[in-house]
Amino acid sequence: MNKNIVKIAAGTMIASAILAGNTELPYNVMKDPVAHAATTNVHGVPKEPISVISLQNGSFEQPAVAYGGWNTFDQSQVPGWQTTASDGLIEIQNHNENRDAADGEQYAELNAYEASALYQDIATTPGAKVRWQVSHRGRHTTDTATVEFGSPGNLKLIDTMTTSVDAWKTYSGTYTIPAGQTTTRFQFEAVGGDPRNGNLLDNIVFATQSFITVAGNVDKTSVKKDKTATYSFDAKNEGGMASQNTTLTIPIPQEVTLDSPNVKVDGVSVAGSYDSNTRILSIPLGSITKDATKHVTFDVKGAVVANNVTTQATVTHQDLGFTDEDYTNYSNDVTLSVLANNAPTITATDHTLKQGGTFNPLADVSATDPEDGNLTSSVKITANDVDTTKAGVYHVTYSVTDSDGNVTTKQVTVTVVSNDFPTIEATDHTLKKGATFDPLADVSATDKEDGDLTKDIKVTANDVDTSKEGTYHVTYTVTDSDNNTTTKTITVTVTSNEVPTIEATDHTLKKGDTFNPLADVSAADKEDGDLTKDIKITANDVDTSKEGTYHVTYAVTDSDDHTTTKTITVTVLSNDAPTIEATDHSVKKGSTFDPLADVSAADKEDGDLTKDIKITANDVDTTKEGTYHVSYAVTDSDKNTTTKTITVTVTSNDAPTIEATDHTLKKGGTFDLLADVSAADKEDGDVTKEIKVTSSDVDTTKEGTYHVSYAVTDSDNNTTTKTITVTVTSNDAPTIEATDHTLKKGGKFDALTDVSAADKEDGDLTKDIQVTANDVDTTKEGTYHVTYAVTDSDGNTTAETITVTVTSNDAPEIFANDRTFKKGGTFDPLADVSATDKEDGDVTTAVKVTENNVDPDKEGVYSVTYEVTDSDNNTTTKKIDVTVTSNDVPEITAEDHTVKRGKDFDPLQDIKATDREDGDITDAIKVTESDVDTSKEGIYHVTYSITDSDANTVFKTITVTVTSNEAPAITATDHTIKKGAKFDPMAEVSAADQEDGDLTKSVKIKSNDVDTAKEGVYHIEYEVTDSDDNTTTKTITVTVTSNDKPTIEATDHTIKKGGKFDPLAEVTATDFEDGDLTKAIKIIHNTVDISKEGTYQVSYEVTDSDGNKTEKTIQVTVTSNEKPEIEATDQVVTAGDKFNPLDIVTSEDKEDGNITNKIEVIKNNVDTSKPGVYQVTYRVTDSDGNQTEKTISVNVLPVATPPVHPTSPPVKPVVEIASTITPDQPQPSQTVAELPTTGDQSNKGAVALGSGLIALAYLLFRRKK
Repeated sequence: MNKNIVKIAAGTMIASAILAGNTELPYNVMKDPVAHAATTNVHGVPKEPISVISLQNGSFEQPAVAYGGWNTFDQSQVPGWQTTASDGLIEIQNHNENRDAADGEQYAELNAYEASALYQDIATTPGAKVRWQVSHRGRHTTDTATVEFGSPGNLKLIDTMTTSVDAWKTYSGTYTIPAGQTTTRFQFEAVGGDPRNGNLLDNIVFATQSFITVAGNVDKTSVKKDKTATYSFDAKNEGGMASQNTTLTIPIPQEVTLDSPNVKVDGVSVAGSYDSNTRILSIPLGSITKDATKHVTFDVKGAVVANNVTTQATVTHQDLGFTDEDYTNYSNDVTLSVLANNAPTITATDHTLKQGGTFNPLADVSATDPEDGNLTSSVKITANDVDTTKAGVYHVTYSVTDSDGNVTTKQVTVTVVSNDFPTIEATDHTLKKGATFDPLADVSATDKEDGDLTKDIKVTANDVDTSKEGTYHVTYTVTDSDNNTTTKTITVTVTSNEVPTIEATDHTLKKGDTFNPLADVSAADKEDGDLTKDIKITANDVDTSKEGTYHVTYAVTDSDDHTTTKTITVTVLSNDAPTIEATDHSVKKGSTFDPLADVSAADKEDGDLTKDIKITANDVDTTKEGTYHVSYAVTDSDKNTTTKTITVTVTSNDAPTIEATDHTLKKGGTFDLLADVSAADKEDGDVTKEIKVTSSDVDTTKEGTYHVSYAVTDSDNNTTTKTITVTVTSNDAPTIEATDHTLKKGGKFDALTDVSAADKEDGDLTKDIQVTANDVDTTKEGTYHVTYAVTDSDGNTTAETITVTVTSNDAPEIFANDRTFKKGGTFDPLADVSATDKEDGDVTTAVKVTENNVDPDKEGVYSVTYEVTDSDNNTTTKKIDVTVTSNDVPEITAEDHTVKRGKDFDPLQDIKATDREDGDITDAIKVTESDVDTSKEGIYHVTYSITDSDANTVFKTITVTVTSNEAPAITATDHTIKKGAKFDPMAEVSAADQEDGDLTKSVKIKSNDVDTAKEGVYHIEYEVTDSDDNTTTKTITVTVTSNDKPTIEATDHTIKKGGKFDPLAEVTATDFEDGDLTKAIKIIHNTVDISKEGTYQVSYEVTDSDGNKTEKTIQVTVTSNEKPEIEATDQVVTAGDKFNPLDIVTSEDKEDGNITNKIEVIKNNVDTSKPGVYQVTYRVTDSDGNQTEKTISVNVLPVATPPVHPTSPPVKPVVEIASTITPDQPQPSQTVAELPTTGDQSNKGAVALGSGLIALAYLLFRRKK
C-alpha cells in the first residue's frame, strides 16, 4: 500500500477523533478576571513539501497567437515542447474555426502538415507517482492519437485517444516512474485522421500531486474580552499540479467567539460554514493552481479570559481532475491570549432636597475603572429632569465610557420635598349696622407640612366699627414650622337698612309677540341683596293680539318690611310681511343679465328694503337658449321673510347659414353663380334673396380652379360668408397602355393583364377597355394579335393593337441517386449529379443544392434537394435520400466497488460491454491493469479495455475501495438534572458505524443506577453492535443536584420622619438554580408610615422556578425630625453703642445639639447712630434641612444730656423731670404689629429705668463738683 495513503488515513482518523469530542482537551473554568487554562486545538504536524515533477506550458498558452487564428512555430520557440515532425514546426491555434480551448485560450494541432508526435523530456525521480492528463479533440473528423511514457527511446503505450469533433474529451491516469528512469518522455503521437490536420491537444498535465502548505497567524498576541482579533491563514500549493475541492477547517477555541462564518479569501467575502456543536469553521477554497497562494482572514472576539489559546488549521484537497485520493496537511500552531475587559463603575447616591434648594448633579459623583483608574472627569449626565422649583421625584442618569468602549450607566433618584407656605381660609363679611363681629369666627389655617395651624392665627390689623356703615378690613397672619409666614386681609362691610329698588323698563312689542312681564325685571335691597324672586305683579292689562299702549305694575318687600312699587308701559305695534316687486324677463342669447335690475322691496314698518334683497337661486345661462329662474328673498326687522321667483327666457341669436357646393364644369360650359345657392336664419327664416356674391374669378373658357364667395346678413346683423371652388376641366380623348408579349407554348395568356386606360377628365378607364379582336392560340407556336378599344364620358374612342408571339418550352432533367455511407465519412452532395435540357443541352453546372440536412457525424436518414433552370426559365427539382449508418465505439459498463478488507474481489463480476453494431461483446473484455489488494485498506484501480469489429478500442478505469471493519461509535453526554425531575436515558443518545451508518435504534442500556429522587452521582452504560459484530460500550455520568429554596438579602433600616423610603431598595434575592431572582421579589406586608415616629415591619416573598417560596421580614425605624430652636430676646441699647446681633443668640436642635455656629442673620436694620426701634431676624438650619426663624426688637435710646446750672443759682428744691423719648416713626412700607390688649409688657419700664439712671448720674456728678 502507498505510504502516503497510510499517513493521510492516520492523520484523518486523528482529526476525526478530536472533532467528534473523543479526545479530552484541558479546559478549566474559572471566574474572570483570573485567566482560564486555555484550550489547545492541535490536530497534526505540518508535512514537509515534496519533490516536484511538472511539465511546462501544458495548455500551449505560449507563444501567443491572435484570437480566431493559428500559427506555426519552430519547436525552439514553444516552451517545453518538441516535435518529431520533419520540419520541426509546432502549430498552435487560438479559437480557430470558433473553437474554444479546453483550458485557457490556445491549443496545439498534432497533425500539422504531417502525422507526428509532440513530447517533453522531464527530469524525474524513480519511484515517484505522477498524474497525467490530456484533453483531445478531432478537428474535421474523428481523430486518434496515442499516449506514450518511458525513457527516451523506450516508450510504452499508456492509452489510445479517439475523439470526435463534437467536444473535448479528457484522458487521465497515474504513472509511477520506474527504477532507474531519471528522464521520462511524455509523448502524444497521431495514429489516425487526416495526416495534414487534426488531433487537437490541450490542458496537458504530467506532474506529481498537488501539495498545500498552510501558514497561520493572528494580528495580535492578545485581545481583550469582547474585542476583535483577526486570524489569517495562507494556503500555498507547493506541489506539481493544481488542486481541487480544497477546504480549510479551523477549530474555533472555546475562549473566543466567531464574528461570522463569512470569511475573506484574497480580500473577497466567501461564505464559510460553522458547526456550533464542534466549533469547526470550514472554508471552501476550490482549486489552487501550482505555486499560487490563497490568503484567508476572519475575525473573532475575546470571550473567556485565558492565556495562550492555541488553534491549528487543517487543509484537505484532491488533485485537479482526480478524485481517487484525498490529501491532508496542517498549519503551524496559532496562539492568542484573551485579557479581561471590565466595565467601569459609577458611585452616586440618591438625594432629597427642599423645594427651592440648589442641586449640583455632579457633586459627590465619581467613577473608576480597573484598567483606566479614576474616570470621574469622564462622567457624563445623559438624563436629568430635576426641577427644584417643584416638589416631586426626579432622576439623574450618569454614563461613563472606559478606553475599551465599555459603557456603564447609573440612575439616582432626587426627591424634591415641598416647602409650601401655609394657607389661611377667611371670607369677606357683610354686617348690618350695630351687629356683633368676631374676627376669628370661621377662620382657619393649614400647612402642607404642619397640618392644621388654626390655633396659630394672629389678627395683625382690625379696623371694623359695626356702629357705622362702611368698608373695613381684618388682616390675619400665620407662620409654619419652616418660618414661612402667610397674611390675608378680608373685607367687612357694615351696611344700612334701606328700602329695596325695582329695575324694570318700558317695552315695545310687535302684534302677536309673546310677552313675559317678569323678563328682565329685577329687585335688590342694600341689606337683603337680590330680591328678584320676591317681585309680585300687582296690575297687567297687556294684550299682544291688538295694537295699543298697556301697563304692568310690580311690587317687592324687603326683610325690614319696606315695600317698593313700579309701573312700566308696554306698546304693541303692527307686524306685516314685506313685499318684492320683480317681473319676468326675455333676453337674447349672449347678452348680459343683471338679476337685481328693476327689483325692489318694501315693508309697512321698515319702509324701503331693496338693499336687503337676497338672490336665493339663479340658474340663468345667457350662453344657452332656454327658460331659467331667479328666486329672491327679503326679511324685515320682525324677521318676516318674503320670497318671489321670476322666469328668464334666453332666446337664440344664431347667424344665418349659406348652402352652396363646389362645381366642376367642362371647358366652354355655362355657369350661373346663384344657381342652387340658398340661405336661412333661425329667427328670420329663408333669407336666400339677401345673398350677395362678394367675389368671383370663374373663366369657363380656360381649364383651371376658380372661387366664388357669398355673403348674407340677418335682421340681428349677423353676417355669414362662404366660398366655393369651381373647376373647369378639359375635353381630351382617352389613352390605352398595352405592350407586345412573347409566351412559351402551353403558357397562360390573359389579354387584359397589364393593360390599362386613362382619360384626362375621367381618370382611370381600365375597367371600360373592350377587346375588339384576339386570335392568340397558346397551344401552337406562331405570331398573333389582340386589339383593344375604350371610350370616355365625352364619347371620345381610342383603339390599340399588340403582337403576341408563342414559342416552344421543354423543361430540363436532373440525374441523382440515393446514397449510403458510414458515420464520420465525407459527403459531397454534388458528386455524380448531372442535368440536361432539350434546348440548352448539358446544364450540370447550373444544378443547385436547395436543401441539405445531412450530418455525417450522426446516424440517420437525411435528404438533399437539387434544382436546375433552363434558359426558358423552366425549373426542375429532385430529392434524394442520404443514409448515414453508425460507427460507434463500444461501451463498457462498470461501477466503482467498495469491499471490506479480507473479502474476495472478482474484477470481471457485473462488468458488461456492448456495441451498437456488434451487440453484446462482454466476452471480449480484457483487464489491462489492476492493483487491488483486499488484504489492506486503501483505494485501488482496475482498468478494462474492449475492441469492436471496427477496431474501435475503449478503456475504462474503476475505483475499488477496500474499507476497514471498524467498531461503531456511541454519542452520549453527561447530564446534570434537578432532584425530582424527569429523565429519559435514551434522549440525545445516538450511534453510528463507518459501514452501517446510523445505529441509534440498536443502542441498548446495559446498566442504569440513576435515582432522580436523591441527590448524587450516577452512571448509565450503553452498548451497540454493528453488522460485523463489533460491539462498543460507553458510560456517562448523571448528576442529580439539590432543589434549594431561594434566599432574600434585606437589612433593617432607620430613617428620619418625613424622609423617603423605598422598600425594594437594596433588597436582592438569589437561587442556587435560578440565579438572580431580585425582579421576582414581592412585598406581602408593609406598615411603614414615614410621617410618624415608630418601629415598623416590611415582609418580602420570592418564589423560584421550582415553586420553592422564601419569606423575610425587616424592621424599619422612623426617628423624629424636629426643628431647631433659637434663643434670643429683645434688646435695649444706647445710641452710639456697639451692637453685634450674633452675640446675644444661641440655637439648640433635638438631633444635632448646639448649632449656634449655623445661625444666620437674614434681616438687620439696626442703626445705633439713631434712636429708634429696630428688628433683627435670625435663621438656623439643622442637618435635616429643618429651618427656624426668629425676630427680636432692638430699642436704641438717645444719649442723656446733663442739665445746665447758673453760676449763682438761688437755692430751690430740685424737681425731677422725666425724659420724653419719641421713637422713630415706621415708614409707610413697614408693618406695625398691633399690641395685644392684655398680658404683654411694653418698653415703658425700660424707658423709665433709663431716665432714673440718668438722673442718678447727674446727682453724682454734682456731688463730685
